[in-house]
Amino acid sequence: MILFLILLVLAAAAVGLYATENTGTHDVTLWQWHWSAVPDWVPVVATAAVIGGLFLLYMLYSGMIHGVRVGSMRRRVTTRESTINDLRRDNQRLREENARARSELHGMDRGVAATSDRAAMETPAPDPMPANNDISREPAAAGTAVDRSRTAPYRPRATFGERVRAFFSGREPAGY
Repeated sequence: MILFLILLVLAAAAVGLYATENTGTHDVTLWQWHWSAVPDWVPVVATAAVIGGLFLLYMLYSGMIHGVRVGSMRRRVTTRESTINDLRRDNQRLREENARARSELHGMDRGVAATSDRAAMETPAPDPMPANNDISREPAAAGTAVDRSRTAPYRPRATFGERVRAFFSGREPAGY
């Protein structure tokens, strides 16, 4: 659009130069109309004005269409952002419900945990699992799955540098 405006100014300067150099007149007849002693530059200026006006109308139209598109996208983005925020709230609510349900399944009562009753806060010791090669032992409660993530000690994952050092020192294989 700026380029068109610059070209329009240059065309106006060129038409002005044409008008100063051509001071002659002539008669103009268009269908049933007739004009006498019309300066030579008037048809050029009229043609440039019509084309410039059409280009200005096009600029206004394309600017309006662009504004409508941007406004439409802004509305769509706002709608999607509000949907994402709603989904995040629902996700947080569901996580809290899931944590509450898991704590109830594992026998941990959050209301009792907040009190000072030490006996109610203690959890029973986990049942030992059978060793891999000893199939004669069974878990204490048959038919129930044992949650090993609760009984296994937490071991943070080694960083890449620690794994490289362990590999080159011969302590561990380079398994990922």
